[in-house]
Amino acid sequence: MDYKRYVRALKQKNEAAFEAVYHETKHAVYAMVLPIVKDRSLAEDAMQETYIKMVKHIHQYDMKRSFMTWLLSIAKHAALDMVRNRKDISVDSAKSEDLFISKEASIDKQMESAYYLSLLNDIERRIVLLKAVGALKHAEIAEIMDMPPGTVRYTYKQALEKMRYAAKGGSS
Repeated sequence: MDYKRYVRALKQKNEAAFEAVYHETKHAVYAMVLPIVKDRSLAEDAMQETYIKMVKHIHQYDMKRSFMTWLLSIAKHAALDMVRNRKDISVDSAKSEDLFISKEASIDKQMESAYYLSLLNDIERRIVLLKAVGALKHAEIAEIMDMPPGTVRYTYKQALEKMRYAAKGGSS
């Protein structure tokens, strides 16, 4: 998606441009915030805060940078702020097991997805979600997570291997 024309339209407060950007980026934003806040309801709140900040600060966006990276940076900070400001947010990763389960998925598929994601640590889970749900490239994930691209590729590969091993009947 060419975000530049949408950014120009967003600067003019074009509602259709906002809707297009939202529909194109919502899965990636959700994949970024959910592993941080570990709760669907809080993830939705963090998403709302992300898009509010995006609109508020759209004039500060540097057109030379990747729009998706900029937006996901806002999302990450919104989620981290939410965790810092809320003392009642559990850091138990059990709630993050429902990470990329769609409403259309069967209960069995939801449970299976939750199980495999629960095998991963937070960094692995975030990388897998950004790649699988957010459809981001390893280089984009590396920039968002402030990690070398090689480390992101290696961690992604290791996470997939961990899930494949469990799928074949091994334990983690």
